[in-house]
Amino acid sequence: MDHSRGIADSAAPQLVLDLPSGTPDATTYPSAVCLGTTESGITFTIKEKFNDIAADQFDAPIDTYKEESSGMLEAELSQQSVDLLQQALSTGVYATVASPGYKQLTFGGVSIVPTICLAAITPKRTGTNLYIVSILFKAYSKGGLEVLMQRKKKSTHKVQFAGQADITRTAGRQIGVHYETI
Repeated sequence: MDHSRGIADSAAPQLVLDLPSGTPDATTYPSAVCLGTTESGITFTIKEKFNDIAADQFDAPIDTYKEESSGMLEAELSQQSVDLLQQALSTGVYATVASPGYKQLTFGGVSIVPTICLAAITPKRTGTNLYIVSILFKAYSKGGLEVLMQRKKKSTHKVQFAGQADITRTAGRQIGVHYETI
């Protein structure tokens, strides 16, 4: 998704969903790309690293400060095509060659790392038109691609996206949001 529009920097920045399908609204997010279904679900991780402040005169820390926050989204995707692989490998270059007729993904030599707004949308089991949504406002492909190809099993590929701080957003809402519809 284009991270420059659509998800407002408000107290509750939420994605406008097409409720029956659970996909981002096509009018609000015309550049949204579906990376496909997952093999075994999605892992959304939020981590915070804290450091203690100690003083020689005391046995225990006297204060703590937060050094960093991070957000990560990982999945094993089960839909495989070269154009979807390009979305997962952000520095890859996708092309369609008409003759002899193939799609390709080339990589290497690109040093600018593009970022996207990434949303993982999962239906809730407790009712229809209810979803759990995890969003990284400014994400990049961190883990590269790990593609499993076998003749006897369907192909899958693992992806990993890391969030960066979008410093144009209000403090406390710069990396992402995780919410569920009720």
